[in-house]
Amino acid sequence: MSALRAAAAASFALVGGVQAADLKIVDVKAYAFLEHAGKLSDDLVSSGQSLVDAPKGGALGGDTATGLLLDFIFAGDKNASPKYATAIVDLTQTGHAGQPVVTHKAFTNFIFGPDGIEHKAVFLEAATCMPLDIVVHAGKTQKSAKLDFQCTEARAPN
Repeated sequence: MSALRAAAAASFALVGGVQAADLKIVDVKAYAFLEHAGKLSDDLVSSGQSLVDAPKGGALGGDTATGLLLDFIFAGDKNASPKYATAIVDLTQTGHAGQPVVTHKAFTNFIFGPDGIEHKAVFLEAATCMPLDIVVHAGKTQKSAKLDFQCTEARAPN
């Protein structure tokens, strides 16, 4: 009986592995939420735009921005919902003293439409003053991006 269970477990693992391999990361985009305009900026990853003092008006067009919307674009089989597909996202921000702040996120429950594309998103509050490294793993694919955010600090003289 244990041989039958081992064979069933191996079969289950193989099916899960095949379905998970169909998932691919296609692109990563990042948009600052422009607080006065009430809209999202253009994609900061593709433009290479860095933000300096965004909370104080250093965002695009002199607007203020503290929030960041990350858009992860995945591809899979058209009209499919792979049961075991999982994408892993690691977001690493570096604080003023050099300490890393890591956010680890896993996405599941992919439902691909007729174009075989699905978007997943993360919104980060207070994220426009620290550099951000983004790494996404999906199936056998990986994408990474870096955003150069910084804020100047006003310090009282001694």
